[in-house]
Amino acid sequence: MQALGKLDYVQGKARPIVDCILCSVRDNDERVKILKIYEDDLCFIVLNLYPYNPAHLMIVTQRHITKFIELSKEELIHITRTIQGVQMLIDDLYNPKGYNIGINQGRDAGGSIEHLHFHIVPRYGSELGFIDIVGETRVLPESLESVKQKLENAILKFLNEEFFENF
Repeated sequence: MQALGKLDYVQGKARPIVDCILCSVRDNDERVKILKIYEDDLCFIVLNLYPYNPAHLMIVTQRHITKFIELSKEELIHITRTIQGVQMLIDDLYNPKGYNIGINQGRDAGGSIEHLHFHIVPRYGSELGFIDIVGETRVLPESLESVKQKLENAILKFLNEEFFENF
């Protein structure tokens, strides 16, 4: 199932004209929608513009790289710890039943953006409803802005120096 509105984006109809959408998000480029909720020296966290579920996040490398094997040891450890912190944040706010965590590296693997990023998709059990199936669309129970506000307000509880040192 495709996230609502994503087909036009993937086909280039709704994609902003920038060299790299995630570099543009990182740089707060006014040509793109900024849904960033956290940023540090090695990565940033952004809500997926076309989420599969509420709190579908992407953890993105600050460096523009395209392959997992290009991560430095420091980036690999930091991003892995960030994924753990994000899971605890989403557990605290949304209580999902599971997660999909992954990378789509390359177009043939389903990647639509050539900048390494990790998807964190909370799963809530039986998610498909009548409108999802009949309308071939996805109804999300909460707006992106509402989800963004909740996550921004709570993220520092899970991603701070103390967290990384003591977890």
